[in-house]
Amino acid sequence: MKAVLLCSCAIFLLPNLSTVTTSQAGNMTPFATVQPVILAPSGADAMVVMPQTLVTTAAPSAAATSTNVVMPSAAPAAQAQPVIANVAPGENPFAPTPAAERVARTAPAPQPATADATGAVAATAAPAAPAAAAGANPFAPAAVPAQAALSGGAPAAVAPAKVDDTALRYYAANRDLKRLGAELRRLKALYPDWEAPENLFDQTASVEEQPLWDMYAAGNYTGVRAELARLQSSNPQWKPSTDLLSKLAIAESRKLVDRAYGQASWQQVITTAQQQPDLLVCGELNTMWQVGEALAKTRDFSHSFELYKYILTHCDAAPDRLATMQKASQLLPEAGTTSLLAFGRTMPDGTSEFANIAFDGVRKRMGQVAAGDQLAQKLTDTELQSFAAFVESTQSQADAGLFGWYYYGQKQWQAANAWFFTGTHYGNDPKNLEGMVLTLRNLGKVGDAFQIASQYMGSSEDLRKEYIEIVASALTQKEVDLKLSDKDILTFKTAVYAAKSALGAQALGWKALDEAGVKDAAPLFAQSMEWDVTEGGVLGLAVVSARTKDYIKLALLKSEYGMTYGDLNNFKTYSRAKPRPRMARVVVQKKPERPKSLLAALFD
Repeated sequence: MKAVLLCSCAIFLLPNLSTVTTSQAGNMTPFATVQPVILAPSGADAMVVMPQTLVTTAAPSAAATSTNVVMPSAAPAAQAQPVIANVAPGENPFAPTPAAERVARTAPAPQPATADATGAVAATAAPAAPAAAAGANPFAPAAVPAQAALSGGAPAAVAPAKVDDTALRYYAANRDLKRLGAELRRLKALYPDWEAPENLFDQTASVEEQPLWDMYAAGNYTGVRAELARLQSSNPQWKPSTDLLSKLAIAESRKLVDRAYGQASWQQVITTAQQQPDLLVCGELNTMWQVGEALAKTRDFSHSFELYKYILTHCDAAPDRLATMQKASQLLPEAGTTSLLAFGRTMPDGTSEFANIAFDGVRKRMGQVAAGDQLAQKLTDTELQSFAAFVESTQSQADAGLFGWYYYGQKQWQAANAWFFTGTHYGNDPKNLEGMVLTLRNLGKVGDAFQIASQYMGSSEDLRKEYIEIVASALTQKEVDLKLSDKDILTFKTAVYAAKSALGAQALGWKALDEAGVKDAAPLFAQSMEWDVTEGGVLGLAVVSARTKDYIKLALLKSEYGMTYGDLNNFKTYSRAKPRPRMARVVVQKKPERPKSLLAALFD
């Protein structure tokens, strides 16, 4: 978290933020009185990238230093970091490059053989073996000439395979011309020199395969296997069509991959895919994504990169390509994503189809900074400026908001407010309005924050919460300069009960306690406690109990919440003294005096 921008810096004012007169009130937006002042940092402070559409004077100097000072990312102790080579766009940055290969890449081309003085012919270096085809499927069978094997080397020569025409004869025997034509085209594509047998329609089918296809279509692969075993047992000479067997094997492998993926058994996903390469084609894109993720989760970034590269160089559907890049950007280190961007196709407007994804790494790091991650990787000024230009060209409200939260996390209130403001003009995302309210409050512009929050509190729960907090502060804190009318109070009370806000009920309770007395305040504090037990609600009830001399209730509050809220100890409880029984008055009777004797009387 960084210090607030120095007030001694140059001031930039945003346009279209002038105060609207009373006559314009009917069309006034919440931004009419919002006038954020943009401070350009000095050379000693951090650089802030401002939205250019809002800056009316010179932008901050590009020579300023970066805005955030953060620690570099720490590598997990239990895992080694992938070796990332500095490669050209489109090349695999994770593939190991032996020293000899690096030398061979830079060595001069071999010279033609020449004869020396003795007439012997000098031997020339043999040419290096060809590298794997660009974008080759790392799990493809070596029988396909255009694809490299998993090891990355050139495919070995493969003897011509015998054509299996079992399926073809089956379809011919059943007069299934549609499937027959499809199978003919498939075999011709695989074996251009092959010709269909002349006796194709002389065969007769001994088994009807349609029930098997029906079970296959229903996903009952176990049932298909059981029925195949039964039919072959009763018809030893019959063989199921190659089409059925291959599709069944692929479907079973797909199911195994799905199950292993759901259980996060990454190695099982990879092993199953290696055993069934026919799954790794554009028609099985979801399986390829699962395998690519499994490779990345096992930290085999090299083969994961090659799989994503294969998709981008062989699959044409634009949504699938975009989804592939998005998945790769989430799983591969940033170097891999950057290299894959080279396979983006140029759109009619001249931009790359992956232009948006190119900034995913920047977005991720900005989000980490906004969340206060002290280990987030540092963003350079060039990255921020490039991303800012992209945001303004695409008018992305989400990205403008990301810039706002990025600077908000560093307490750069002015810059954050400018980006949130820009985001509100790109779209109606309530998060940008919420960001404006928060930054305005931090800038001391409570009136502007109240104006926006009160008008748009119905857009989201967070905005309504901000509205309640603003009004509650104005009702309970004298230093908050916000004058509220009776209509404002009525609107506030409605919002409080709609949100069941304990804070709002407490604020109304303290207001009633000051103006109307305990009679109106007591139910408000009680309502606050019903919605949520907080210190404000407990102390409010304690004040009401003390003023009404309800010492029994006050004692109960202290007993239940005294350990949690220490201020309750400041309240004194008194017990009414019981009247003492009146004691009966004791009258002491004097003993009667004895009559004096005659002799004693004579001497008195």
